[in-house]
Amino acid sequence: MSIWRWIWAIALVWGQVRLRVGSMVPYDSPWEEALNLYIKAVEKVAGPGKITFRKFLSGQLGGEVEMVRSVRMGTLEAGMFSIGALAEGLSMPELMVLEMPFLFESDEEVDYVMDALFEDFKRRLAEKDLVLVFWGVNGWRHFGCASRPILSPNDLKGLKMRAQETPIYIEMYKALGATPVPLAGPEVLMALKNRMVEGFDQTVVFSVSTGWIQQVKHFTLSAHIYQPGGLVLSKKFFDKQPPEVQRALLVEAERAALQAAGRKLVREDEQSILASVEKEGNIRFYRLSPQQREAFQKAIQGAMPRIEAQLGPAGKELLTQVRTKLAEYRKKKTAK
Repeated sequence: MSIWRWIWAIALVWGQVRLRVGSMVPYDSPWEEALNLYIKAVEKVAGPGKITFRKFLSGQLGGEVEMVRSVRMGTLEAGMFSIGALAEGLSMPELMVLEMPFLFESDEEVDYVMDALFEDFKRRLAEKDLVLVFWGVNGWRHFGCASRPILSPNDLKGLKMRAQETPIYIEMYKALGATPVPLAGPEVLMALKNRMVEGFDQTVVFSVSTGWIQQVKHFTLSAHIYQPGGLVLSKKFFDKQPPEVQRALLVEAERAALQAAGRKLVREDEQSILASVEKEGNIRFYRLSPQQREAFQKAIQGAMPRIEAQLGPAGKELLTQVRTKLAEYRKKKTAK
């Protein structure tokens, strides 16, 4: 290769904007598919080879909370995280309003509220040095247990259950009589194998993708919490980029389509995976009746003042906004 070709090649590489994306989401999952759609959208806006991404999924860079803090400091350029991890990693308990137990009743309610409050959350995250690009979805969380089916609050009493590392999950398990064991995502599989914990709550797709579900015998489709997520960029990294790169990374014209595609991928995959795992017959699945689900709601109700207190003053204000939008949606639905 001539000296001029070497110079051209080096200039091309140095002209690239390179990002590392960290996440707990597994490889070959609908979340990775959604991330790939985003990457393609960025490349389409920026042009081929201008912006490159390197993915570190399945907890390769550590737990979610650890990665969130790395993005905030600017030592990691981007990440796909659950709202719970963002709340804990950024010391923003108010973000947990979206993961309040039994807050939502349907996918449509969640989508309406989250889309309505996107700009508000984007502003809040910007104050903590993160740029919110679009909403993601983990989905409805359910109970998995190795020792017995969870069909009533009494069934959780005395069980050691893995809790996500946020106060709301810890308070929820305490209200239900379980012993919460806060663990980062990468630690859960071994804890289940060693029976350090007897169960967990998580979505179907994530439970199967991580192998957690193979460590339990019973899985209750309780849908007690809906867990959103988001793709975020380091603001420290973002602010250093030229305007054309910033526009490409935000793909604002494509945001609604990317969110819709990501939601569709996860929700369709959940149904197909659930049918497949049920057919195998190694794990028993249980669907709660309205009365059984109501019993869980009542058991948690007494703890709601403590749970809401974990949100802090900003969270209480945000919870009012969420409930207002929720009531707005339900009124529109009833009027149809």
